[in-house]
Amino acid sequence: MRKAQTIDFLIMVRLLFLFFPCLFFSQNITVVYSLKYKPNSLAKNIVTETYFLDIMGKESLFRSENEKKIDSLVQKTGFGTSSQPTFAHQLYIQKDLAKSEILKHITAPMLKDKYFIRIDELQKWVILKNKMRIGDLDCQQAELNYGGRHWTAWFAPSVNVLEGPYVFNGLPGLIVKISDDTNSFDFDLTAIKMMKNNERLGFRKGKEIDWLTFQKLQQNYYDDPFAEIKAKNIKYTIGDNNNNPINPGLREITNSLQKNIRLKNNPIELNHKIDYK
Repeated sequence: MRKAQTIDFLIMVRLLFLFFPCLFFSQNITVVYSLKYKPNSLAKNIVTETYFLDIMGKESLFRSENEKKIDSLVQKTGFGTSSQPTFAHQLYIQKDLAKSEILKHITAPMLKDKYFIRIDELQKWVILKNKMRIGDLDCQQAELNYGGRHWTAWFAPSVNVLEGPYVFNGLPGLIVKISDDTNSFDFDLTAIKMMKNNERLGFRKGKEIDWLTFQKLQQNYYDDPFAEIKAKNIKYTIGDNNNNPINPGLREITNSLQKNIRLKNNPIELNHKIDYK
């Protein structure tokens, strides 16, 4: 965690527990994480994004800062759409821990169709004796295998929230840090704050699919990104960085998209990775 963010977070946690020891049992909170990830496992480039874990009782939403803004806009106006050029690195997760339910939400590029996958892979945590002080929090180490990756987590037993970033949950304390053994994904807690009184979780709808169907969707999009648009005879325009209309050939755009997909093919669920040709 960056130093300034760590100090703010730790002061807030200390004050909350000092004056409101039952806070995390009775209130709704937002936990903010910084994610550093490698879109390409073979490259050194690291992308940093802010993610929000909004918790209301046993239900929660984990989503990027941009997705949270889009959801808020949709709730207020009924309009708004996610902008995803590819299927890669969509980490939008809905949890209902009372039902042991975890849903991974996916937005298709181009036509923005909504899907979700039910995450059934069990999280078999191994809690270790190793302890480490992260900022002003005493944390304990735990490990598990998920999505074809080995993960190491540090959780704070003193923060009685059995939650964490992305799909991760079930440890006896809030997950403060978790990363995989290739350092492709590294989540760090940066803040905890109260949710606004009028804030609510607006769960997305969509068509339920399985991992095999998801792989087919990705492969079909890679093979021909414009297949659905052409099949439905939808008219479209393509703009440059200044939104001025341009007219490149579809083959040129397809080649560019395919190259981008191949270069950013490092999914968090590595066991469902597609070997694009």
